[in-house]
Amino acid sequence: MPKLAAAAPHLQPQHAADLLQAALHLDSRNALALFLLGNAHAALGAHAAAAHAFRQAARLTGDAAPDSQRHQLHITATENLLLESGHALPAEWVAALHDAPRLAALERGIAAAVQCDPAGDSRVLVVGGMGLEAVMVAQAGAAAVAVYCPDNPLAASLVAELAAGSGCPHRVAAATSAAQLAQLGAQQAPAGYSALVLAGALGCSIGWQQLAGDLAAAAPLLAPGAKLLPHAVHMRGALVQCPGAVALNEVDVQAVQAGTGGLDLDATNRMLPRASRSVRLPTYPHTALTDSASLLTVPLSALLPTTTNSGADSCASSRDMLAAAVQLQVGTGGAADALCWWYEQVLADPASPTSSTAHNGAEGAGGSPLRLSADPAGCPGRDAQLRPHVWQHLQFLDHRQLAPGQAVEVLCRLAGPAASTTAAAARLQAVSLAGNNSQGSATGPLSLQFDVRLGGASSSEAKASLLLQVRHAAVAAAMPRYHTSMLNDSLRTQAYRQGIASTLQRAADRSAATAAAAGDAEAPVVLEIGSGSGLLCLLACQAGAPRVLGCERQPELLEVAGRLLEANGLAERVAILPKHSRALTVAAGAGGGRGGAADLPRRADVLLHEIFGTDPFSEGVVPTLLHAKQHQLQPGAALAPCKLHVVAAVAASASLHRLLRPPPAVCGGRVATGALRQLAPRKVDCLAGDSDLLLLTEPCRVLSVDFEDAELALAGSSTVLLECLLRPLPLAAWLAAQQAAAGQAAQQGATSRNGSVHQALQPEEGGVLEGCGLFAVAWFEYEFSGGIVGSTAPHMQRTEHWQQVVQPLEGAPADAALAGLAGGGSCDGGGGDVAGLLLTAGYRVDRLWFELEAVAAAVDGSEDDGEL
Repeated sequence: MPKLAAAAPHLQPQHAADLLQAALHLDSRNALALFLLGNAHAALGAHAAAAHAFRQAARLTGDAAPDSQRHQLHITATENLLLESGHALPAEWVAALHDAPRLAALERGIAAAVQCDPAGDSRVLVVGGMGLEAVMVAQAGAAAVAVYCPDNPLAASLVAELAAGSGCPHRVAAATSAAQLAQLGAQQAPAGYSALVLAGALGCSIGWQQLAGDLAAAAPLLAPGAKLLPHAVHMRGALVQCPGAVALNEVDVQAVQAGTGGLDLDATNRMLPRASRSVRLPTYPHTALTDSASLLTVPLSALLPTTTNSGADSCASSRDMLAAAVQLQVGTGGAADALCWWYEQVLADPASPTSSTAHNGAEGAGGSPLRLSADPAGCPGRDAQLRPHVWQHLQFLDHRQLAPGQAVEVLCRLAGPAASTTAAAARLQAVSLAGNNSQGSATGPLSLQFDVRLGGASSSEAKASLLLQVRHAAVAAAMPRYHTSMLNDSLRTQAYRQGIASTLQRAADRSAATAAAAGDAEAPVVLEIGSGSGLLCLLACQAGAPRVLGCERQPELLEVAGRLLEANGLAERVAILPKHSRALTVAAGAGGGRGGAADLPRRADVLLHEIFGTDPFSEGVVPTLLHAKQHQLQPGAALAPCKLHVVAAVAASASLHRLLRPPPAVCGGRVATGALRQLAPRKVDCLAGDSDLLLLTEPCRVLSVDFEDAELALAGSSTVLLECLLRPLPLAAWLAAQQAAAGQAAQQGATSRNGSVHQALQPEEGGVLEGCGLFAVAWFEYEFSGGIVGSTAPHMQRTEHWQQVVQPLEGAPADAALAGLAGGGSCDGGGGDVAGLLLTAGYRVDRLWFELEAVAAAVDGSEDDGEL
């Protein structure tokens, strides 16, 4: 085993995984082998399998002595578990566990499906999910429950643990392969399962091709007349005007041109816009131009594969589709920016003899009996912040001005890409579906498709399409989703424009001084890492750089950058290479070159970069810059930006506590969820200004990294004593004060990036921290030479590409701080007289972290640095 552990990192991932699996058959409790297996699965993109292996490794090393190698293995395995499970688990699953109305509707729908068996011997098959639905089925009275978790050992282990914790382990079993499922079906339900619960169809987004595959796998195991949950899915929608959502999809070319002194970014709107996007519409100011209507209804039984006399899958050769055409009447005039649509799941067959009984008092998220709905009208204002698991979808339109009384025809169809779009097909209400077999079909993967046209026979524009024309769909699809939003960030562009100009001037002055001493002047070599669409290269040329070399490994971004360079007449001054920065070479004899054709004529004098995520370290800025300093930059090269400052405060929040920490049990305590706590995310990236965060300390710089430091390190930390405020202060109030101090347009409350207003309400006298968790809320500042500073603070954001980091603070010091601050909601009296909080902020390679070290108490009105 030691020899295998040493060799595994050097093997191909699949070969390593196979060898490690074989070794684990001999010793299933070898933590190192499990850790290496997790790494191999992660390299293969098998996130669920990787998370399962890391989870096992973390459990086996949980009792390791501090500072031992085994303890370090435990820490790393836990971190990797959270990383991989974040890809493998449903988005916002913690918030969904706190959604009591949704869970109540789901319980009643499951009960209706289970109780439909006239023999009272329900045997139910659940496909997908984390085990919650399976436990609900068992507790509703099912005699046996099978859960199919295809290629997902993490979900299978959660199913077993939730069932055991909820008192029904012997009635619930999981399978991770088709062979295991068939064997389980033969044992549990020889006559077939009486009901099928499709967990993957119970969310706000449905992968229709995956759902069709799930149904194909389940169909042979179902009894005749088996009940399906959901019984049907409605697509509902309305036309909306929503400038904030448009800003996510289209660059404001005129604003960019004005803010950059004339740069032309018009090509971005011919290449970057997407046809659609998922959003939480209530978080954006918007106007509904029409009433909502049902666009299409899909009875899920229509997706079940059928057989002909020859035994062939009839759906595999069918090219028909399920489609409907609906006319929407414009009630409020405005620009038609998007068709907003959402799912509404019907949880019980209206014809079921038990459905009427189950309907009593069972309301879903949208207020309809036994339905789950993502209707934005049912989740207004601040409620949307508590339900981030509920979102809608936008089909972008061309912003046509519509007048009251105009008719708009919406065609919605579920089909493959080759589906017909004729008027006759558009009006089909219920026909067989293409692509239902798990192997796919001639028409390609199933997906929802839309067509939106002006209606009215008398109009000269009748039948004109309103869909936004997407000319470069492949390029747009490959773009990071935040890219357009980033280009619209005028404050970011302004900071980089000024900062790059200052840095180049500094480099020019240094070059001039060197030339005066040596009698030899050379133009500075300017390098940009991660050029993206080329904006920073354009700004460098605008600031006077005679030539700029960039690198970008994503070919679609390279294509956009090439168009922008041509449009601005700078294609001869900028070269962006299609490679990673680590692959850049320097000419031999020019400071460490490798010989042959080189990318850089010599080591660079100036480095431009913007390798920041919301967590500033998450994109690997430190290791990337460290490598560049070692291999591609002159000693003492100027970096833009040259410094990073982390700004943080300690805050309390009830809603974020709900979003980040699962409850110990749900459904009135009947379903224990303790097995899920280990998988709760360590942090959340969010628009903190839209939250209910209460500041307990003033935000201040807690950690700084000097990128030009010769000793730039891959990890670092700093401990700061933060003085507590006199009383908790809503973050919204602090943001409003910052806006007013900066001379920005002040309003009552703080204005978020999308124009919505959040009232800066003062907390009530008592109980303000009741139900709250303790958090570090953080953002960052990036500094250029000359003292030019850009910021990702909430009040500085007009777009969404940068948000803020919120991380729970837990442990004894956090508990003491909350207990001390809870008396009357006051920080300087009442329950604990807490004067300050000792916070450590640090980074490790590619992530920021916080830890509350201690609480400083006030004694006789004066501060004391002692711990509580």
